[in-house]
Amino acid sequence: MPLLHRFLFLRSYMLLSFCLITVCLKAQVIENNELKSTVIALQQISKKLPVEKLYVQFDKNYYSVGDTLHFKAYLLNANFLTLSNHSGLLYIEMDDVNNKSVKRIMAPIASGLSWGDIVLTEKDFSQGNYTIRAYTNWMRNFGEDYVFQKSFYISPGIEQSLLVNTAFKLTGNNLQANLLFTNLNKQLLSGQLQLQVVNDKKNLYKTTTTVSADGRADINFTLPDKTTTRHLYIIATEVGPGSSGRSATIPVFINRPDNAEIKFHVEGGTLLAGVPARIAFKATGDNGEGVNVSGSIMNNKQQPVATFKSAHTGIGSFELTPQAGENYTAVINPANKTTKSYPLPAVQNAGISLRVQTKDSLTLSIAATTVSNCYLIGEARGVVCYAAAVELKNGVVKKNIDRSLFPTGVAHFALLNAAHQVLNERMIYIDHHDNLHLIISSNKPAYGTRDSIALNLQVNDKDNKPIKGSFSVAVTDNAQVKNDHYGVNMENYLLLTSDLKDEVEDPGYYFSKNTPDVLANLDNLMLVESPVGYNWKQIFDPKLQQVTYNAETEFLVQGKVTNLLNKPVTNTEVILLSRKPVIVMDTQTDANGQFAFKGITPVDTAYFLLQAKNKRGKNANVGIEINEFKPPVFTTEHAFQTPWYVNSDSTLLTGTLGQIVKSKESAGINPKARQLKEVRINDSRIVKRSQNLNGAGESDQTLNEEDMDKAGKLTLRQILEQKVKGFSLGQVPYPPDNTGRRHRGDPKYRMSYKINEKEIRFVIDGVDLSYFYYPPDDNSTSPVGLSGRGRNSQQQPLFNSLSEDWRIYIDSYLDYFTADQIEGIEVMYNPRYNNNYINKYLSVTEQSSSFVGEKYAYIEITTRSGQGPFAKQTPGSYIYKPLPFSSGKPFRGPKYTSKNSSDAITDLRSTIQWAPNIITDDAGKANTSFYSADTPGSYTLTIEGIDLNGEPGYRQQQIEIKPK
Repeated sequence: MPLLHRFLFLRSYMLLSFCLITVCLKAQVIENNELKSTVIALQQISKKLPVEKLYVQFDKNYYSVGDTLHFKAYLLNANFLTLSNHSGLLYIEMDDVNNKSVKRIMAPIASGLSWGDIVLTEKDFSQGNYTIRAYTNWMRNFGEDYVFQKSFYISPGIEQSLLVNTAFKLTGNNLQANLLFTNLNKQLLSGQLQLQVVNDKKNLYKTTTTVSADGRADINFTLPDKTTTRHLYIIATEVGPGSSGRSATIPVFINRPDNAEIKFHVEGGTLLAGVPARIAFKATGDNGEGVNVSGSIMNNKQQPVATFKSAHTGIGSFELTPQAGENYTAVINPANKTTKSYPLPAVQNAGISLRVQTKDSLTLSIAATTVSNCYLIGEARGVVCYAAAVELKNGVVKKNIDRSLFPTGVAHFALLNAAHQVLNERMIYIDHHDNLHLIISSNKPAYGTRDSIALNLQVNDKDNKPIKGSFSVAVTDNAQVKNDHYGVNMENYLLLTSDLKDEVEDPGYYFSKNTPDVLANLDNLMLVESPVGYNWKQIFDPKLQQVTYNAETEFLVQGKVTNLLNKPVTNTEVILLSRKPVIVMDTQTDANGQFAFKGITPVDTAYFLLQAKNKRGKNANVGIEINEFKPPVFTTEHAFQTPWYVNSDSTLLTGTLGQIVKSKESAGINPKARQLKEVRINDSRIVKRSQNLNGAGESDQTLNEEDMDKAGKLTLRQILEQKVKGFSLGQVPYPPDNTGRRHRGDPKYRMSYKINEKEIRFVIDGVDLSYFYYPPDDNSTSPVGLSGRGRNSQQQPLFNSLSEDWRIYIDSYLDYFTADQIEGIEVMYNPRYNNNYINKYLSVTEQSSSFVGEKYAYIEITTRSGQGPFAKQTPGSYIYKPLPFSSGKPFRGPKYTSKNSSDAITDLRSTIQWAPNIITDDAGKANTSFYSADTPGSYTLTIEGIDLNGEPGYRQQQIEIKPK
């Protein structure tokens, strides 16, 4: 009996065991040793470069400007899908349609779990397409294929949308667009529109037209040759006297048969003469989505030898026995309105083919035209589950393989020669039907509006045994949120799409039913897709196994101290200080001048001051370098998402109208009353990219970019002296300490800048300069801001230095920045504008003190670099601003009682409940509770999660809400 190498896949945290079984008596010892070395190499790289897999659940599928996006992240070991402890820090970013990051945050990962939220503020987000990307630093070693990605369309803020119904017709290159515009109340639009045709950021055409009496506006435009419609869209903007400036972005989705692209994939990779072959294909249209096609396969004599027809999302397959000397062509049926033809892969007279039969059992058929020895490797999730030496003779070798060797999910087979070159590859999907069973029961048979809803969760495994695990629950209103039942969820992502390179349309379809048609379409998908992560050269070449990005187990502040010659300064003290949160830490540099601070949990917006001294205790002649996170640049494109207001349905319209009602009620406005437009007269100047807490242009005085250009090379202090009304240098009362008390020996006054009678606090790019002020000889080494004591070691008052030092500290910034470095200046003097600054930048004690409160004015300076005061560094110091940190604030839903159940504010939540941290107990049980909102109808409950053994679970269920 021949020798077989069978490798048993164990679903646990522990070990992967291997058994040797016979394959071929004639196999030489060296051949078996080569197979062993191949498998060992695969095992070693799996241990050296363990792969992380990340899945993120969101509370809903799309958002509007002003919404809060809630998420739960599951970081898993890719091989067994168990919760990972390899990384402890998660990066999440929102990128716009140009792949430019708009928002980037960090979130802690504990035992493979993390959750948090992103507020989609008007300052950061406008309407448009966005892609959210989530990854760890370690995942960056493996490329973009491993990064979790999901695209959203963020619609404009309430009452800022136009509704558009579209009809497109393309004749040759002539595009005819018929557009019907209405407002949110379905009233026809009137007035003028500017219509702009854009293709992949390139402006093709612009015109201004008057909307007809029936609300229509049409475009007739000739597209340049070879223009695809994947990134083609029209921007319609209201213009003219009295217009609101509302706009709509309208994607142009037209699938032209002549532009359809069809790719053919031979099973196993080789079309071998005389050997029956299965050929799969995928047809995509202009917009990148699948299109259904049918046609015939023609030989050299233009005779049909086979037919083909796509079965699902443009994917299908057919059988063909190729003949030597023939060239085959696929011709699309005339019914598809095209005569385009596509050549099939060339027929090979010699080689090896690989076929897999998956219907009843797992059978691999290997056909060869020459005698050759090779190795058959079967992997799943990067783990070798099967390996065998194969001796090929003229004819076919068949291998019957036990399915139980592989876990549920994508399995990848490869034939390798002795030089470790891949001869053939084939992916299949194996389903043991062993996912978790989620059972949801409620405490009542039916619910009314503003009713208390309690849900009980029971989680069992495939054998109906209770399971402990971590789960997240989202409940959304069906009247406002349209759920995609075929979209991405935890099961289809972890077990299918994350192992495939290309984006899969309707992944939920392949898990919807266990019917022959669905199974056949799933196998077709396996034939046309490419696997993620298989780089055979890397496995056998240590030079290709180098790690670029280290795993981050926690948030660290780390760096290096150097001297003037850029040499490391060893065994020197480094101090880290922070005011929010209050942190005072110190450490010493190592032999390489490096240092690290651990155990820090930064807040949403944290700033750290680091100070280093040379061996003589001075901070001169030393510098600090911080290992700051350098974000990746992503290149992956995602299809343009259709905005909700284009051909909108009643669900999405109801959601937006609900937002309007809720907003008006929050503002104390009767939603049924006719509201007159608010008339406001203020300074129309706005500072771009300002972090003004009141919003763009909301200030007592604004100096914008045009003012800065006129100022030439004036310093910031000179600009303020010349341009800001009431600006002066004078005496102000010396501040008390952080408890509001004064001390004997304190000076009565100190020098500071004022606007009229109010002392100024300066904020540069959102950073309050007082956070990093340290009075002279202050031995407390704690950030004290304006309330610093400033005493020497003998506790004697330092009258002169204390009264002047604050002004000297501020001057170092006012004299450093010049007009060409500044984009704008905003003055917040009156309570209408400075209250938000007082609430953010002053402590509770300071706010309650009679000394502070409204006695401060604020000046917000926006620099062109956006780096705040960090552009200016004092020798031996470094101000470090890490990425914002999301700590996962609790979801706050209303709680109705008998006393407040008749509250007049209308409850029109779209996300009814978000519970990211539901843990089942030993009996597999957990629960969650919440209150329904004001609209009768139905809710969709979505629960996802994973157990400790790496089994995912997913379930959607409906909850009916009846009128009270």
